[in-house]
Amino acid sequence: MNTSRLLLLFLFLNVLAFNSLHANTGLDTTAPKVFLLGEDENLMNSLSKNYPNLLMKVCSNDMDIAYDKWMNMLADMEAYSTKIGYDIKGIKLWMNVYWNKNGKIEYLGYYLKPNSRNIKVEELNAFFINFIKNYQMKITYTGRFYHNGSAAFPTHYKFLKEQEGK
Repeated sequence: MNTSRLLLLFLFLNVLAFNSLHANTGLDTTAPKVFLLGEDENLMNSLSKNYPNLLMKVCSNDMDIAYDKWMNMLADMEAYSTKIGYDIKGIKLWMNVYWNKNGKIEYLGYYLKPNSRNIKVEELNAFFINFIKNYQMKITYTGRFYHNGSAAFPTHYKFLKEQEGK
C-alpha cells in the first residue's frame, strides 16, 4: 500500500512538472503581434528565448535561399499593399520577424529608419497586422525561427528576378 502511494505521488509530481514546463513558454499572450522595436524590452527578451533559430539555419545555412525567402516576403508585402490600396513606397525600416514552425508570422517588430518616408505608425501597424493574418512563408522547420533584417519599399525584387531569368 505504501509503495502504491509513493508511485501515485511520483506520477502526480511528474505530471505537474511536465505541465509547468510546457505551459510556461515565457511568451506573453497579450503582447501585441506588431510592435515598435525598443518599446518593450521584456517582450524582446521573451522572443529571443522562444525563437532560437535563425532563418539562415532554417535554410540550411544557404545565404541565397535565406535572402530569397526574405525578399519574397517583402515583395509579398508590396503586393498586399497594392491589393488593399495602402502605399508603402518610400518606407525604410529595420524589421524583426518571428515565425512558427509552419512559416506563419507570429510577431513582427519594426523601427522606421531616419531616411524613411513619414508615415502614421498606427496605419503601418494595422497594415502589418492584416498582412501577418493573411501571409504564410512557404517553409517548414522543426521549431520557431526569426530574422532581423532591413527593408526598403519598393523592393523591385520580382522584377529583378524576372530580368535575371531572361
